[in-house]
Amino acid sequence: MKPRDYKQQTGELWSRFLSGSDEAFASLYSDYADLLYAYGSRFTSNQELVKDCVQEIFIKLYTGRKGLNQVENIKVYLMQAMKHALFDYFRKEVDHYPIDSIEPTFHAEFTADTGLMESEHLHAQKQRISRLLEHLTPRQREVLYYRFEEELSDEEICRLMQMNYQSVRNLLHRTILKIRTMAAEAGRDRATDGVSHVPEAK
Repeated sequence: MKPRDYKQQTGELWSRFLSGSDEAFASLYSDYADLLYAYGSRFTSNQELVKDCVQEIFIKLYTGRKGLNQVENIKVYLMQAMKHALFDYFRKEVDHYPIDSIEPTFHAEFTADTGLMESEHLHAQKQRISRLLEHLTPRQREVLYYRFEEELSDEEICRLMQMNYQSVRNLLHRTILKIRTMAAEAGRDRATDGVSHVPEAK
């Protein structure tokens, strides 16, 4: 399906949902509940918490649809809601010290065909990149995941990470540069094949 067709189709689905269609709501749940669970699980291993947040999001959607507006990207809108729900919980758990000092661990996994890996030896490269990711900060892993796994635009990443455009661009550039540097410092051709071809941030 072409991106424009997909955007139109999801826009129509959201419009039908806002108009009161329970069938459209059921489609939203079917299409996005598992995605939200997988996304939330990247911030915490508490499966019950993630499940509760998913249910909370869809309950709020259903009961508050009359007050909602049209959205450009349903997936990003719901991912944003999921992250907000989880971080609300995290804040309540650490309300005895500043939330600014907390950096939830973001666990990123990349599929073999992700744009972050450009090599004929994809499986081996995936393992090498996974090891390199362990040396990145949670925010560095998060920005890579949005760009190369979810293929989100800079503007969409800005919304999810609550950062301005230039900050996202800088973070992505520094993260890719760090991966290249770590790969080069490994000092082995096998460790740098493919990883040295990590694409530039577009």
